[in-house]
Amino acid sequence: MAPSQNTTTGITRRNALATIAGVGAVGVAGCMGGGADGELSGTIDASGSNTVAPITSWAGENFQDAYPGVTVDVDPQGTGAGFQEFSRANSDIQSASRLITEEEIAIAEENDVEYSHYTVGLDGLAVVKNSENEFVDNITLEELDRIWQFESDVEQWSDVRSEWPDRDIALHGRDSASGTFDYFTREITGGGEEIGNVRDDYSATSQTNEIMGAVADNVDGFGFGGVGYLRAIEDEQDIEAVPVESDVDGDFYLPRQENIESGLYSPLARPLFVYVNHATLADEKTDLIGSFMRFYFNDQRDYARDEGFYATPEEQAEENHDEFEAVLDDLGVSLDEITVDRA
Repeated sequence: MAPSQNTTTGITRRNALATIAGVGAVGVAGCMGGGADGELSGTIDASGSNTVAPITSWAGENFQDAYPGVTVDVDPQGTGAGFQEFSRANSDIQSASRLITEEEIAIAEENDVEYSHYTVGLDGLAVVKNSENEFVDNITLEELDRIWQFESDVEQWSDVRSEWPDRDIALHGRDSASGTFDYFTREITGGGEEIGNVRDDYSATSQTNEIMGAVADNVDGFGFGGVGYLRAIEDEQDIEAVPVESDVDGDFYLPRQENIESGLYSPLARPLFVYVNHATLADEKTDLIGSFMRFYFNDQRDYARDEGFYATPEEQAEENHDEFEAVLDDLGVSLDEITVDRA
């Protein structure tokens, strides 16, 4: 059985989020708490999503606490940038806030990279405002489209609703290397299909914490980003989520657990993924990667919720285990070669 995740690392969720967002590559050092086995060792290279990085890092911290000889090196440069690395066989696993694209699939095929992917959590994209903004009490999908669409003529709040003030909106969002950017632009300005149909005069960044910080610092700030980063600062800074119209029933909902896990916070809720390079499973890292993925799946619902995200249905973890075991079988890997057991 996989060791329990109930270990003490001395790193809070808020500190972990800030650290992950603020640096290029994060090597989460294993705690010398002593594991049940201790035989596993080596480095797991984890590229990809800035959004999913906190979940993968928290799973990594717990894994390292159980196996001090292991380092999980998380490099949260964005889903798109991460896939460029993963598709060239430069990383073992890839956190992703969207599915791999046809272009990225072609790169992987050119480099003989075979892979599988697994849903490990759910995320809500928070539309955020400064807490001192008292007039934006909700926002419709049509209004979000008008604000963010390419060559938008919305400059002031009054351009959105006439009763709102004649003050310039300070817009902040993720850049085009981000899976969050891809998802938001597809669902809000792309009719559910087109990616990248967005205005080019907003403040774009690869780091969600920079978006949240900028909105918190400006009464006219307005932006979007993964809700986990909002949760990390909302108790201490002047920022809050705006209720967004649902395409399910037309009501307005905040990105809360009950709304996301029930499917009402739509279209701004999405699955979060981890991709695994099959080659790394079939070489000297068979047990290391295999054990980490089993460890991850065993407690994936807790890891997501611990980091301010949302849990997949219970059956998703079982489906992940089943698919992963099928991959191991296809690769000729015996389950007896994997140290960590399936919960």
